[in-house]
Formats: sequence, C-alpha cells, structure tokens
Amino acid sequence: MESTTFSTNITGKVRNTKLSKMKALWPLFEAISNSIHAIEERGNLQDGYVKIYVIRNGNPETLRQVTNAETYPVRSFRVLDNGIGFNERNYKSFLTAESDHKVDKGAKGIGRFVCLKAFRNVLVNSTFNGSGSKYYTRKFTLKSEGDGIFDYSFIEHSNESSEDLHQETSITLNQYLEEYSANCPRPIKELAEKIVEHFLIYFISEKCPFIELIDSDDKILSVQELYNSTVKPYVGEYDFEIKASKFKMYLVKLYETKGGQRIHYCANERSVKNEKLSIYLPDIGESSIDDAGDFTYQAYIIGNYLDENIDNERTGFVFPTGDGQLTEEEEMVISLKNIREQVISKIEGALQAYLTAVREAKFDQYRQHVYNESPQYRPVLKYMSEEMKRMPPGLSGNRLNIELYKLEMELDLKTKQLGEKVLNGVTDTSEYMSLYEEYIEKFNDIGKANLAKYVVHRKSIIELLDKFIGEDENGDLQTEEAVHKIFFPLRSVSDEISYERQNLWLIDERLAYHNYLASDKPLKTVEVFDGLDSSDRPDILVFNHSFAFVDDDAPHNSFVIVEFKRPERNNYSTDDEKKNPVDQVINYIRTIRESKATDRRGKTINIDKERTPFYAYIVCDFNSNLSRILEDKNYKKTPDGKGYFYYHEGYNAYIEVLCYEKLLKDAKIRNKILFDKLGLPH
Repeated sequence: MESTTFSTNITGKVRNTKLSKMKALWPLFEAISNSIHAIEERGNLQDGYVKIYVIRNGNPETLRQVTNAETYPVRSFRVLDNGIGFNERNYKSFLTAESDHKVDKGAKGIGRFVCLKAFRNVLVNSTFNGSGSKYYTRKFTLKSEGDGIFDYSFIEHSNESSEDLHQETSITLNQYLEEYSANCPRPIKELAEKIVEHFLIYFISEKCPFIELIDSDDKILSVQELYNSTVKPYVGEYDFEIKASKFKMYLVKLYETKGGQRIHYCANERSVKNEKLSIYLPDIGESSIDDAGDFTYQAYIIGNYLDENIDNERTGFVFPTGDGQLTEEEEMVISLKNIREQVISKIEGALQAYLTAVREAKFDQYRQHVYNESPQYRPVLKYMSEEMKRMPPGLSGNRLNIELYKLEMELDLKTKQLGEKVLNGVTDTSEYMSLYEEYIEKFNDIGKANLAKYVVHRKSIIELLDKFIGEDENGDLQTEEAVHKIFFPLRSVSDEISYERQNLWLIDERLAYHNYLASDKPLKTVEVFDGLDSSDRPDILVFNHSFAFVDDDAPHNSFVIVEFKRPERNNYSTDDEKKNPVDQVINYIRTIRESKATDRRGKTINIDKERTPFYAYIVCDFNSNLSRILEDKNYKKTPDGKGYFYYHEGYNAYIEVLCYEKLLKDAKIRNKILFDKLGLPH
C-alpha cells in the first residue's frame, strides 16, 4: 500500500519557513515554476500551457457580471498545466521534505511549505499517463497540520474511460491568509507584469510555455502577449566575469512597471533578490520617460554562481554581501558587492549617452550654484568636476553645500598627499617639476577657496546678528545670552574654541589675536589670575600680549573687557551696578588691577597700574535713560552719533559704548570690499 503521509513534521516545517508578507505572490510563483518544470519533464514545451485562474472574494456568478471585478481582493489562485503530473516518482518526491528530485533546476524541495505559509491549504488534482494509454487521477488536500495529506484519493481509469481523458494538473492555492492577501495586487495586468518580471529569464531565453490569466469575470490576459509588446523589443544582453565565474546581464526597458528601476539577481531562471538601482546609480532616478511614456530599467543577472548559492527558501543567497569587515574566508569568494559593481559598470556603459545628458544638466545647475552662491567651492568645480557629476541629483541649498564640502575635503587630502610626494617622494627632475607645478596650482586655488569660505562665513554671521537684534517671528527680542553666543560660546575659554567659532572681529579685528580669552567665566576661575577671589563674571575678558594693541617693543600687556546687554533693554539705573553697564565694567577693571596675573608659562606678571592699558566695549541699545547716565559721567558721542567713548585716566582705560546698529553697520563697511571681490550681495 502506497504511503500518503509526510516523512517530516509539516507543522514545524511551515513554521520555520521564512516568507515576508511583502512577498505575497511567491507561492503563486512556486506553483507556476512547478508547472514549467512539469512541462519540461514531459517534453511538451511547444504545446505546453499554464492557465492561472484568479479567484476573488464574492459570489462567482456575481463576479462574472460586474464591470469592476479587479477591485475585489484575491482569495485564491488555481494553476492548471498540462505537464507530467503527479506520477509515482513526483508524488514520492512531494512527500519528501527538501527532496533533491529537481535539484538540477535549482529546486530546494520546500515550495509547498512556502505555499502553506500564505494559504490555508493547497488542493491538488492531477490526471497523468501511467504507462501506455492508461490514465490515473491523484487528488488530495495539503494542510499544515497532522500528517499533511487529507482527503486523499487515487483512481485508476479503465482503458475505455481513458480515451476521454487528457494529462492535466490543477493546483489551487486556497484562501489567502489575511496578512498576505493585503499585499497581493488586484489588477490582472499587474499580476501578469509581476509574472513577467519574475520569470523574465524564461521569456527572454524562449523557454517559457504559454501562460495566461483568467479573471473571475472571465477576462483573459495572455502573459506572452504582454511580454512581446512591452518587454521583448527592449532587451539588451551583456556578459562579464568575476574570479573565473561567468555572468550575464539582461538590461530591460519596461513600460508601466511599478517599483522603480531595479537590479534583479536571478537563480535557476527566476528573480531571487532585487535592489533599487538608484541607490548605486543616483542619476538614473526612480523612473524615466520617452516618447512612448514612463518606463523603468530592470537589470536581470544570471550565472552558475548564483544558481549554486541560492538559500533554502529561494529568497536570498548564501554568499557574503561584501559590506563591512570581511573574514579572510569571505574575501576569497565572490560577494554581492563584487557582482553589483560589475553590473553598475555595464549599465553605465549601456546608458552612457542618457546618463551623460542627465549629468551635464545636473552639473550645469550645480556649477551655477557655485558661481552665484558658494564661490568657496570653485576648486572643487575645477579639479573634481567628474565627481560632481556623480553627486546625487536634485540637491540645493545646504544639502548641496554639504556634498560639495565632502568633495572639498577629498580634494584637500589629495593635495596634501601630492605635496608629500613632491617634497619627499620624487627623485626624477622632470617628474618633480610636473608634480610641483600641479601641486602649487592646486595649493593656491585651495588657499583662495579657504579665504572665500571665511568671507562667506563673515557674511553669514553679519546676517545672523542683523536678524538677532530685531524681533523674532513671535515678536519677541533675543536674550543677552543668544546674542553673546554669536560672538563667542558661553562659559568657555580660548583654548577650547577653534578660530572659526569666534567672531570678535565684529567688534574689533585685533581681538582675534589674543593670548587668552574667557567667556562668561567667574574671575576666580580665570587661569591668568593668581588667587583672585571674585565671582564677578565679565561677558568676555581678553588678556593680550603687547603686540595686539601697541608696538611690539612695549614693556606691558593689556586687558579687554566686552559686555553685552539685551537688545532694546531700557531699565538702566545708577542705583544698581548690575543695571548700569558703565559702573559694572569699571568695577571689573578695578578688581583686575588689584590682582596678580601669570602668563601662559605660569610666570607672574605684575600689572603696572600706570602703564597696563584696559579696553572695554559695552554693546547695547541706547535709550534716553542710558544716554543720560553716559552724559552725566562725561562720556563723549562718537562722530557718527551712534556711540559714546570715554578715557578713564585713573585706570588707564578706554571705554566705548556701541549700539548694535553701529556695530553692525561698521562690520558691514569693513567687510564690504571682501564681499564685493567675491561677488556676494550685501
């Protein structure tokens, strides 16, 4: 008596089978694949057929009469073929998990478990020729429970009845599970397109039997006709080799195909893994267009190496991706990255004219951005134009500047490496002169770009300050701390802050050249003072060597104090030092004059009360209250009427009170020539 049970735990096997919910059509592909293999085994490819009946939710009679049957969800698929059928050999293989019966075709013997992963059960009805002219019919239901086989029957037809029979097998994938049904396309044309995509290699190599789809409303669509009209005219073939393994790429132009432009890695005439082409070739985009309409490029890769390295579920490969750190063993084999690089190279060659036009248009857009908005990147434009052409398309503003900055850093590194070679690595005179000239040209251009970058930085800071001294979008004024941060970070010292992060040039260019600076730090924590016990906290305190403000041979040093007040503050008073910036600054000077200081080597500096100069800047907005205080203290107006100044003879201190408007205006005037030379608006 023949066996009707599985020789494995089918429930556990289905549970351990992996199938993403996004791959809802894979069970259908498995059934179609089995039909194709059955036709190949029977040897009737010329008159072989695969008919796929789409069974939708709803009453069958009603669905035949409606005009919008495609809007109803797919419940089941019935796949009918005239292949070899479930004869004794094939049925025995079917009952053996991971059978090697069709291993030469890439089959792993797990297709039926994939089907049960997405459907409640599978109905099998197969009539086949046993020997001579005698026919047999084998029927059963496959479920992921018990022994797997239910409602089994085997009929041996008489010779007389066999005359009215023909060889045909029906596989019904019955009742989608909800999570997979939601990801099954509904339109019959989209289903046909997915079948063409999945079995494209069969179609291209003309190894595919006739396939048609029959919908619930009896609408019929020939998959072959769809392929012949939309795909066949647009197929290109390209060969390449990696480590002695041969591969072939079919580059196909598909119209009305969803999902973007993709690379398909195939095994045994089917797509196994796909990737978005635009990730590795950004200029190709998600789709393209010509006179015939929207289309996508689909690259299909085949080769024995792919056939031999497919995983058990036939949804991926077992070789390494090539990303990240590889083991010594992984480096010896071909990785997905190795294959992908060759594929991209072939596509680059095949679509050279198209990609060149796209890149030239993009490059022209980016070039105009450099000329008009970011001249600091002109060396990138000059020396790395090809790399610019491979930047992602559609960039603008800060996103574009970030990509240009990356190329600038790459150019800077290459120039430094070239300089090292010129200075230390070249002995041949002619080669030296050639490399030397190249190095000097690049070095000069990069220097100009760095200067341009700094000028652009200054313009941005001036614009930011201009914005901060006015009201924000809510009608509120910026705080003192917010304004302070523009000039120098809070609660920090000069050793912690890079040159690019301080903007004291807004007040006085010479302030950039200081020996030590403390921002919003209590005086007792300032390292240049020795044992000063004061919690006073100037906004900015600068200790300078003599060269900063006086002649190089002067025997003394100097201190600078900067105090900021919130824009449009008006509660100034002589009754409270904290509400009177003038007295506040004088108190700072008095405290410092009574202390001892040390230089950067720890050597004590005696502050000469007669000769050590102090410079103080108070930055605020004027009002009648503050003007009265200043005039009472004998401060003089500046010639432009936008500020006040005073020389305190007793403390050898020059104090200047500036309004934000004056500071901003003066900074613009001082930098105007730089902006003009760079062609920047101001």
